[in-house]
Amino acid sequence: MPELGPGPPSPPDKAWALSDNLVTRQALPEAFRYLEAVYPRAQWPALEIHPTARHWLEVHDWFRGQMTALGEIGALWREGRIEAADYRGAATPRLRQMLTHLHHHHERETRQAFPLLTAAEPRMTEGFALLDRDHDQIEALLAGMADDANALLRAGATTDLRPLAGALADRVERGTRLINRHLWDEEEIVVPVLTLRGDQLAI
Repeated sequence: MPELGPGPPSPPDKAWALSDNLVTRQALPEAFRYLEAVYPRAQWPALEIHPTARHWLEVHDWFRGQMTALGEIGALWREGRIEAADYRGAATPRLRQMLTHLHHHHERETRQAFPLLTAAEPRMTEGFALLDRDHDQIEALLAGMADDANALLRAGATTDLRPLAGALADRVERGTRLINRHLWDEEEIVVPVLTLRGDQLAI
């Protein structure tokens, strides 16, 4: 097993305040990367990472694929290659499925997985707390997406759908960046912790 470093230092006041904002965060704070340095992302395909970690990555890739597909549908509409009604018909069912799965995924992480992982690797307590706060930001984003999608679905036959379609497409575009940031950062905490401690856990 690779040799581990000393773990994160005790946090000074406001040490990670800037990292809480998914809009501005560029990467995890270095204090949360002490295990990722031992299990570098570039080596994950060749490493025997924990099976649950492998599944976690597969689930995250599914979310990325859904967001990419929604962005592509939005691009078709923006380019005038489909009508707003076609955008509504293509985007809203996919979005509904993605929102439902992502919401339940976050619930399971917050209620079950993160507490178990924190107990197994207490040095990463603040890292999992950061990911939990990410969930709060993303849940607000998902609620906004649902509101925009519902407004588009409720629109009557005489309603100009273009502003409603634009609002949803804009929110999906913004949300994709934030969701991808969170997924990437979560992986750099969860995959190494699971690989190091996963055999101790019922997860």
